[in-house]
Amino acid sequence: MALLDIKGLSLTLNGRRLLDGLNLTLESGKIVGLVGASGSGKSLTARSIIGLPPKAAALSGTILLNDTSLLTLSEKKLGHIRGRDIGIVFQDSAAAFDPLMTIGDHVAEPLRWHLGLDQKAARIEARRVLDRTEFPADIDAFARYPHEISGGQRQRAMIAAALALSPKLLLADEPTTALDVTTEASILNLFLKLAREEGIGILLVSHDLPAVATLADHIALIEEGKIIEASDTKNIDAKYSPRLRALLESAMAENAVLEMKQSEVILRGRHLSFSYQKKRALDDVSFELRSGECLGIVGQSGSGKSTLARLITGLAKPLAGQLEALQSLCQVQMVFQDPAGSLNPRWTLGQSIAEPLHAEALDSAAQSQRVTLALQEVGLDPNFAERYPHQVSGGQAQRAAIARAIISKPDIVVLDEPVSALDIGVRAQILDLLDGLRQQHGIAMVFITHDLGVARRVANHLLVMKDGKVVEQGPTGRVLVEPADAYTRSLVEASPSLSHKVFAPRGSEG
Repeated sequence: MALLDIKGLSLTLNGRRLLDGLNLTLESGKIVGLVGASGSGKSLTARSIIGLPPKAAALSGTILLNDTSLLTLSEKKLGHIRGRDIGIVFQDSAAAFDPLMTIGDHVAEPLRWHLGLDQKAARIEARRVLDRTEFPADIDAFARYPHEISGGQRQRAMIAAALALSPKLLLADEPTTALDVTTEASILNLFLKLAREEGIGILLVSHDLPAVATLADHIALIEEGKIIEASDTKNIDAKYSPRLRALLESAMAENAVLEMKQSEVILRGRHLSFSYQKKRALDDVSFELRSGECLGIVGQSGSGKSTLARLITGLAKPLAGQLEALQSLCQVQMVFQDPAGSLNPRWTLGQSIAEPLHAEALDSAAQSQRVTLALQEVGLDPNFAERYPHQVSGGQAQRAAIARAIISKPDIVVLDEPVSALDIGVRAQILDLLDGLRQQHGIAMVFITHDLGVARRVANHLLVMKDGKVVEQGPTGRVLVEPADAYTRSLVEASPSLSHKVFAPRGSEG
């Protein structure tokens, strides 16, 4: 008998059918990946399972957890099932934790709430659960707050809180999107261990098909609230699963971008160093950026990638070394990871895109014309100028952010994880757009990413960083195919988006 059995699940909100006759089963000890684009219904499905659909939503169909019909339970009974029988892991661990509670107290809270344990007993059990998720033993979880540990450590702590009551089912909603490749690999390994060794059924909701393909026993593709294809991971082929196969191929790394012919150097960093208080964030970093080149910067979280970007954009000054622009006027613009956060919610997209033009003293007609042209260059209709950020999709918002970056014809555009939060199809469109703009305008790009598949697709030259130092650099194809440094090799081995790793099983964590 299936652990989770969903039949004919439909959800209607404000007259719109957002889930439509959805069928899905999950057995104990198995992992099912639910993949799809933004807005396809992935998270709505997960929220419906735990009894937290949007207000005023009408649900029909059946959701059975073993023999229990979840859709017919009262809110009080559902409250007992959440946490006890169903554990939940969210994408943004920083937002999921109360900043005023220690990590240990977060894990102990369901033990006290559901089991009535006293503080001492709850803390002992919480530490055991943290050990179970391989949270570092040398970190006192009851003395650390969420902002005092890394993203990977927060994610392990969230998984520990979800597992505290030994649930039968674990719902993981985009649990690794913001993590670097080695941390992602360790978290996915942990999920695999929980399924195989402890018999927990895991529903993994994600837009990252290569990552899901390394882990899941079964994959279901959801589109407009319907599961349009489903396949065992080993049988994703063009004949029986054409959409899944096409998405997987689009996400797998293509041949590396060709090394560019030698063009003029427009920016040079010499022996750059930078510290935050007593922590050395950059240590003797040197690089060259050439006209029309895309320089990829990769490495784990905390390796110094974003700090280097801050120096290049002038948001910080190096404590030692020199950053030398080899043109008298070298304009730099920035594109951030979260377009919704970087666009003013009170401004229309047109107002945000026009912001870099303030120094040119243009009249309103000329400014409007430049905004229209910039929108067209990034593939948006001119009428998007009148929309606000909340009225467009994530991919459209990122296109608007790119339009803002290129409207003043900069020499350099720095992009900090610009596609990590986007689904596979939209990500491919944005990467194609950036490559086209680079070639059309000769813009040099600095592309920061934790996804080596993305780096291989867009970067001509690669800088690999660890602990504030450059451990390896060179043409992208050479660095990723024949890495000289052990750290680079570990990143390549951990990356699910390089084609040779797509169906390879995860190794155990070192």
